Amino acid sequence: MGDAGGRVDVAIVGGGVSGLAAAGELVAQGAGVVLLEARGRLGGRVHTLYDPAHPLPVELGAEFVDVPGPAFDAIRSAGGAAYRSVGGQWEVAGGVARCLDFDDSIERILKRLDPPPERDQPFAAWLDECCGGADAHARSLVERYVEGFHASELDRVGVQWLATTIGDSGGGGGEVRFHPLGGFGLAVRGLAAPLAGRADVRLGTAVHTVDWRRGEAEVRSRSRFGAEMEPVRARRVLVTVPLGVLQAMEGSQGAIRFAPALAEKEAAVAKLAMGNVVKITFRFASAFWDEVLEWGGDQEGTRERKFIMGAGDVPTWWTPSPVCAPVLTAWAGGGAARRMLERGGDPVSHAIDSLAAMLGVPRGRVEAELVDWRRHDWHADAFARGAYTYVPAGALPAQAALGQPVDGTLFFAGEATATDGWNGTVDGAIHSGQRAAGEILQSLK
Repeated sequence: MGDAGGRVDVAIVGGGVSGLAAAGELVAQGAGVVLLEARGRLGGRVHTLYDPAHPLPVELGAEFVDVPGPAFDAIRSAGGAAYRSVGGQWEVAGGVARCLDFDDSIERILKRLDPPPERDQPFAAWLDECCGGADAHARSLVERYVEGFHASELDRVGVQWLATTIGDSGGGGGEVRFHPLGGFGLAVRGLAAPLAGRADVRLGTAVHTVDWRRGEAEVRSRSRFGAEMEPVRARRVLVTVPLGVLQAMEGSQGAIRFAPALAEKEAAVAKLAMGNVVKITFRFASAFWDEVLEWGGDQEGTRERKFIMGAGDVPTWWTPSPVCAPVLTAWAGGGAARRMLERGGDPVSHAIDSLAAMLGVPRGRVEAELVDWRRHDWHADAFARGAYTYVPAGALPAQAALGQPVDGTLFFAGEATATDGWNGTVDGAIHSGQRAAGEILQSLK
């Protein structure tokens, strides 16, 4: 694993899907790899719970998989599959569900970003200039979509970056979506399998300092109990931690110090934004919303009932349709998540209030059906500090700058470095790890 000087070829900081993908590429070419992961598990923001009380795996992080794509390839390599849903988007208020034509309501505004505007500006400002006369209802829908899907703030997210996402369905967007059958954890298993016996994978190892000079580095870390661990000396270091961790103040839990400091990286990190999401998976005694709601224009119940969307604190909900199970997932992203958290109180309680209002029933009816719920607070997680990235106005070059190697010694990957609108997606994270592995192998020749 090491050279005559006791150095390993590559130390990888972070065991999310980008780190795992990079490690797989490196060991396949014979490189010695030590992978250091702060958590007691691999996968990062892909985090699946297998609770026998729940009818389906519970996805605390990423949930929708792109087919085809590298994440689906990893799932298949672990013996997994996916199931498909099409359409099924409903706008719900006061117990009435109205079938929502996504293309007509939202895309006709977003398509004005193709071709990309020459001048970058926040989406809210662009919307005022471009679509000030748009129907108020359509504008409300597109604002909720950009906030929710991109986990963004409307007065920050840049239109030039949003334009790169138009037409792509990365991360589960679009008319056709897929869920991993058996859970997204199968992707982690598939990516980790090639490392068995070929890489040194160390869990519960939180890196806090990377001392480096051209051609070598010393990576220092602590155990989950705070004890200093033996440093790892490496010829190359690949950093794959989330943007929120790179933005963390020095000395705080999870933060990483580089010595010498990386001024250009710090500038790029400061320009990008880590979006927040409140996601809660609820299990009910029955799929009572099917009976409670008046499904406009669907008297025979033949249309898929996938997404139900409203205007409350938690505006987006989805079912496992076409799989039949009494499960609803609540989602508030970007500005909606921030506003709810700033109000204080329990997000679960806010979500129940939102659902009751949408269904047009008393809160007590929802509570009577409620059996269980699961949630992970990614914002408070020291090793994530948010859900996924978006690109503010004027910051588009920062993505590429963040992913650039430093002196052929330090390399960077992770969803925040994925360009062309693929940041924030599992496929983007995997591709970034593969890209960085290629750069490292070239530098080691």
